[in-house]
Amino acid sequence: MLKPTVQIHNVDGVLLAEFWDCLRLDPAPVQELRKQFEAHLRENGKPDLIVDLKGVGFAGSASLGGFLALHRAASRVGGRLIFCEVDPTVHEVFRASKIAPLFIFVADRTAALTRVAEGPISPSQPSIPPASSSAITSSPASASNSAITPSPAGPLPPRPNAPIRSSGPLGNRGSRRKTE
Repeated sequence: MLKPTVQIHNVDGVLLAEFWDCLRLDPAPVQELRKQFEAHLRENGKPDLIVDLKGVGFAGSASLGGFLALHRAASRVGGRLIFCEVDPTVHEVFRASKIAPLFIFVADRTAALTRVAEGPISPSQPSIPPASSSAITSSPASASNSAITPSPAGPLPPRPNAPIRSSGPLGNRGSRRKTE
């Protein structure tokens, strides 16, 4: 049986985390990442963290809670969480949970390292869209208006098997009232 793990690399003083054997991201590797990131910060490491989610097909609420804790730890010292290689299904979980604007999403590691090198984005500087059409960029600067900027290729295609609403005012949720 595979045991989900996190591997952490130090790239020019910035931590880059990648998850192994984590098609479904469990909270344990995220908690391990948090411990290592906090130790990195105690040693005066750079406050930005790159999280490569390549191969992760699902992230549950416990994992999202771990990422929120990482965000708080990084933002306390002026850092950011930058996600790359995010599957559209996983990004949808971030978006549906309304926490996507707290993070930065880019297409790949190169774009993430470039984003770190550029430094923090000021509120007047726009977010840079990723090259991949499956990734969506959001940043703390866009959190105030909750805007998510689609990639240059246009919006994401509709989800397969998305429910189709009827033409009634309540859609397919039903319109019957209980009568006495």
